[in-house]
Order: sequence, then structure tokens, then C-alpha cells
Amino acid sequence: MTYQAFDSTPALSNRRIGTSFILLALFAGLLGGSLALPFLQTHPTAGLAFCHGILMAFFVICPAALGGFGQWLLPAELGADRTTLPAFSLAGFCFLSSGVVLLPVQPIIALALWAVGVLALAIDIITTFLEGRTQRFRTLSPLAWSMLATASGVTIVAPALAAVVTQMMVNGAPASAAQGLIGMLHLPETALMLTPALGLVCHLLMPRQGAKSLSGRVAPYAFGCMAVLGPLCWMDGLFGGMPTVVQNSLVSLTQLVPSLVLVAALCGDVWKQRRALDGTTLWALGSIVLFSAGWVAEFMPGHATDHTAAAFGGVMALCGGFYAWVIRLLPDHIPAPLSRMHAVLTFVGALCSLTPALMPVGEGLMGLSLLTFGLLGLFLIRETGRARARA
Repeated sequence: MTYQAFDSTPALSNRRIGTSFILLALFAGLLGGSLALPFLQTHPTAGLAFCHGILMAFFVICPAALGGFGQWLLPAELGADRTTLPAFSLAGFCFLSSGVVLLPVQPIIALALWAVGVLALAIDIITTFLEGRTQRFRTLSPLAWSMLATASGVTIVAPALAAVVTQMMVNGAPASAAQGLIGMLHLPETALMLTPALGLVCHLLMPRQGAKSLSGRVAPYAFGCMAVLGPLCWMDGLFGGMPTVVQNSLVSLTQLVPSLVLVAALCGDVWKQRRALDGTTLWALGSIVLFSAGWVAEFMPGHATDHTAAAFGGVMALCGGFYAWVIRLLPDHIPAPLSRMHAVLTFVGALCSLTPALMPVGEGLMGLSLLTFGLLGLFLIRETGRARARA
């Protein structure tokens, strides 16, 4: 399949690679959601709990944003017709798909594969910005800035994480030792989840916004602070240890404050535009509400649900981008009420999952949401096969 990255139809190759990344993220999301179901908790593997906590940010949001939407949407945002190094993205897909399969049973090896795969993907994104861009930086959209910031953050997080897991493998650490990485990866996980998610939210709510809008002027600084400054401070703390109070302060200063500023600017732009409440808008608004719930919980004693609420917010932003992509790829094939009903179902399920008393109801609703995404994935595969057969 490597030849597809160098064939005579580069736009089609980019689309094939992007579609592969979106389907991979869909599979990883279904896997992560399935591992959280109660009947799979009876005989957990060594990496099951770790898998569910890390998979959404590292193996769902990053590959879908940089690999899927980066291949489909980024060239148009930059005024180009393709990414510069599609072979790197194709190699990254191979490493990431292997990591998804190994994560539940061999999380240390899976994280090493993630570091290599996502770094190759980030190289393609950054090179496209530097070599394939035909627009000025100041005219780029928030979606483009979020992808550049996410790719830059990956170049900081991936080598450091690869060094950590390589040392663990050399020392012969068991698979259960990966549990100790959960607390250490809180800040980079939040950064790599929040940055592309807010970029997709900006794209869903203001698809034609530019540098003249308030959110367009704020986006470069907010995304740079979230995806670059935060991981840099985190990586520096790896060499001398970082107290919990300092880590929580860094999360607030590098993630919470820029996010609030960007969301406030975005809400002002949306209010001026008077955007209708279509399906993708509901996904974006649900994502903002869940992110807000996570930010409020950050200041609550114990803040036990902040990570879960933020994870649900990132997933809702990704789902909105998925619907927007499917509607663009197959116009008039997805009924508009389906997207709105699915957004409401997922949002209510996420809120119920955050409430201990309503958690069984939330698990049932999220199960229905996962089933709907599985059916959409099968529908997409079938329609893609039909289009290829007609071509």
C-alpha cells in the first residue's frame, strides 16, 4: 500500500490516508468505550484500566485530528492540494494501528509505538505548514493553528514518552507498571486532547472565520500556550520531579486560562453570527459545556471527575468533526435529525456518566451512542467501496 503515497493522484492518496485515520480513530473509540462497559470488568487484563484512561487522547483524538482531518481539511486551510510528506503519515498509521491493538495487553509497547507513529504524523503536518503553505500565518484559521500547535506539542511529548517507556522495557518492567504513568501523563494528555478539540469546535461553530474575528486573533496564542508551553514545563519536571501543587498550577495556567479566553472570544463571534442550531453546532456546544464542567470540577475538593468530563468534551468535539466530514463526503446521505438526536443522546449519556447515581443510565446511553457510531462506520465503509467500484 506504500505506493499510494506517491501515485499520480495525490489528492486521492491524501483522502485515502485521512479516511484510514478516521476509521482507526473510530475503531479505537469503540474499543475504549467497550472496555469501560461493566461486563468487561470481570476479568481485566494488566493494561485494561490504563488503556481506557489513555486511549481517548492518545489513540483517538490525536490520530483523528492530525491524521484524519489533517489530511482532509488542512491542505485547503493552507491553500495547498495535499500534505508534503504523505509517506510519513502512512508510516504513522501503521505504527498507531499496531499500538491500538496492543494497548489492552501490552501498554508499554503500545505507548512506544504511539510515540513513533504520532511523531511521523507530526513531521508531515509541520513540514506542510513550512513548505506547502501558500497563505500568510496571520490569515490562517483557528483549525489550522490548532493542528500546528498539536503537532508541535507532539514533538515535545513523544520523544520524552518514548525515552520513559524504553527505559521501562530495558529494565524489564511488567505491563502493570504502566499504571504509574497515568499521573505523570495528566498534563500532556490534557494538552493533546484539548488543543485539537477546541480547534474542531472553532471550525464547527465558525467554519468561515478568519484572522479578523476575535477568536481568530486569540487562537494562535491560546493554542501555543496549551500545546507547547504546557508540555515544555512538563518535560522539564521529568528531570527533577514535580510536586502535585505545581503540576495542578501548570494545568490551570497553561490549559484552563487560555481555553477560557478562547471560548469566550468564540462565543462572542458566534453570538454576532446568529448561527442556527444544526447537528454539528450541537456537538460543538455540548463539547464546550463538558469542558466547562471539567474546568469547574478542577477547583472542587478532590476534583475526581475533571478528567472524565474533559475526555467526554474532547470526544464530542471529535464526533462533531466526524459528522461534518461524513456530510461533506456523502452529502444528502446522512439525515439532519440523526446528527442532532445523536448529539443529544451522547451529551445526556456523558452527563449521566459523571453522576454516580445515574451512572448505569449513562453507561446505557453511551452504549447506544457507540452502537450508532459503529453503524455509521459500516455505512461509510460500504459507501466508500461502492464509490471505488464505480470509479
